[in-house]
Amino acid sequence: MSRDGCEPVRIRILRQPPAGWERFLARVADAELAADAHWSELAARHYAGGRPCWLVAESAAGDLLGGISLVARRRWQTVRLESSLDGTVAGPQIAADLPPDRQDAVLLAMCGGLLDLLGGRATLVAFTVAAPALRRRLAALLAGTRWRLVSYDSAVVDCRPGLQQVEAHAWTNNRRNERNRGLKRGCHLQVERDPELLADWYPLYFAQAVRWRQAPVPRAFLVDLLHHYQREIVVTTVRLDGRLVGGHFCLVSRRRLVPYLSAADAELARTHFLHTLLYWQDIVHACAVGLEAVDFGGCVGRDSLWDFKRRCGGQPEARLQVQAISRTGRWLARLGALRGRSQRQHS
Repeated sequence: MSRDGCEPVRIRILRQPPAGWERFLARVADAELAADAHWSELAARHYAGGRPCWLVAESAAGDLLGGISLVARRRWQTVRLESSLDGTVAGPQIAADLPPDRQDAVLLAMCGGLLDLLGGRATLVAFTVAAPALRRRLAALLAGTRWRLVSYDSAVVDCRPGLQQVEAHAWTNNRRNERNRGLKRGCHLQVERDPELLADWYPLYFAQAVRWRQAPVPRAFLVDLLHHYQREIVVTTVRLDGRLVGGHFCLVSRRRLVPYLSAADAELARTHFLHTLLYWQDIVHACAVGLEAVDFGGCVGRDSLWDFKRRCGGQPEARLQVQAISRTGRWLARLGALRGRSQRQHS
């Protein structure tokens, strides 16, 4: 027994998912889709320099109490350990059948094990948490520690009242008018699962990512996700005269629809209100299959995008971004900031 009377927690780092990982996730109250072993394995396969690993917390008898799936990505001569890639949510997964004090002990042991991984080439450990109970527990346990905690809001539409109630009370008049105009101009909304559609969708997404100065998610990764997660991943689409002109690549996680990646034809986005149509189709699909909410994701500050999501029914819901960075990582971050500033001054 430890000094506080609790059975010690053993931490291990594995290159393969632990035996019984799927059974363990079934014991997690709000397990995230990106915590699935196949997700991490596919991400590591398609992200340059990536490899999967799992940090697990076990009892002395070897029972799995908690774990976190990570993708180690090489960047130059350093390694970033991430559980939430490109806006996804994952982080520590804790067995819900443990008593609260035991859950706290497991979380602290896991976070200590993650800190132990920092050093040498490993410069960063990062994850994002959305599940309310886990978010509150981590915020309390890690306050004042080496971990950097950043809170932000995500725009979430409650779909439990049903589509008619969402349309009548959550959507504003201007959003409804835009949707109606887009439909009158010939747009057709669908929900699609065929990976072949990415041949038309990905070029739109790639161009949009370039405009927004984002590193595009690898196409082969998205193709494999659609092949593997045939129930948990859909693409809500807008077609005009049969041609794909917009789409949201959506995940189903924690009984929610999460539009993960967005794409829209830049020439038609404003004239045919493609983004409004996609937000509407997300809600239609979530209500049709009995999901509890649509999670439209976060924004930096209360900008125009946040206002757009609010007018589509989004209400703020807290997220917690958790990071730990080594001394070398901080030095490299400062160096990168200086280089970026210099390039902007000379551009």
